[in-house]
Amino acid sequence: MNIGDPDGHGRYGVLDEDSDGLLCHECGRRFAHLGVHAWKGHGLTASEYRQAHGLARSRGLVASGTRDAIIDNARRSFSTKRRFAAARDPAAATSARLASGAGMSPAGLAASRARPGQGRRGTVVVCGWCGAEFCPLSSATRRRFCSKSCASRATRRR
Repeated sequence: MNIGDPDGHGRYGVLDEDSDGLLCHECGRRFAHLGVHAWKGHGLTASEYRQAHGLARSRGLVASGTRDAIIDNARRSFSTKRRFAAARDPAAATSARLASGAGMSPAGLAASRARPGQGRRGTVVVCGWCGAEFCPLSSATRRRFCSKSCASRATRRR
């Protein structure tokens, strides 16, 4: 299928937006949060919806007006937390945690115990692309990147 070809109620590879919201390729109605609708209305994750209709992974499934409101709200609420932002030092926190010999933060340990079988490995891994430190799930024994986007960038670089 080529971009622009008819695809359900929309066009393949095109996210149609107007003042009423984003057009759902599955049912033809418009929504401000298309990803939420795809899950609740059609049982598709946002990723599955994008893949089925040829939409870019980097494109959000939220209408621009709604997205702008979310961003404005976040900026407005974060500006009231100046002391938090000024005192926040992620590098110092990571250094202190590693110096103490703990492979994970106390919050990470508590979270891993809450989900049996889905726990973290307890070892810190450095992302092969961006250099961020992360603690993979125990089932991800050979994970080298912190996210899909870093893995994709590293693959494209080769």
